Amino acid sequence: MNEDLDLQFRNHLCEHDATFFEVIERHPRLACPTVQPPFESLVRIVSGQQLSVLAAAKVYQRVEWALGGVVSADTVTATSFDTLRAASLSRAKTRSLIELAKFAGPNELHLKQWLRAPWPQFREVLLEVRGIGPWSVDMFAMFGMGHLDIFASGDLGLRMAMERHLDVPENQKPAVYDQRALAWSPYRTLGSLHLWHSLKPDHERFQT
Repeated sequence: MNEDLDLQFRNHLCEHDATFFEVIERHPRLACPTVQPPFESLVRIVSGQQLSVLAAAKVYQRVEWALGGVVSADTVTATSFDTLRAASLSRAKTRSLIELAKFAGPNELHLKQWLRAPWPQFREVLLEVRGIGPWSVDMFAMFGMGHLDIFASGDLGLRMAMERHLDVPENQKPAVYDQRALAWSPYRTLGSLHLWHSLKPDHERFQT
């Protein structure tokens, strides 16, 4: 996954969504993010739920420190509730991390088995884990598994960007945003990255 994929996405938009193409025409080429280790990615996502990017990064650093620098199912299991809680986690997020560790299993073997399953099936299983909702599994698909065709209609930033730049009326049901994003398939992850980028100030957003 590299910036050549961004060019493919732009060519796709020229044919299927000219309005969005005009929005991103002056954006720099964006590359899909480097895929993170799966369990580490899940911990990042849970610890950062409902926080800004900067605040989420700070909380994750505290969690990493609480786990002795090694973020794994085994280190979470070996760490007390109070120690995790002291890493700026809410009680709900602390319980969620513990449940994730139980789900992943020793050496994360159970999680590794599910990583080989079809994503729709794995997605439904993850949604059964305490504290893991649709937004979390969509973020995991993007950043923990590297799927290229994911759109998270539950993400406030994506909805705001679509309302601001793509003439989507405010406060619609998730299905409205999902339907609008279908035109970007099979590059919806890149579409999401450009929507997040579109919310930056112009001096950061546009390529000079």
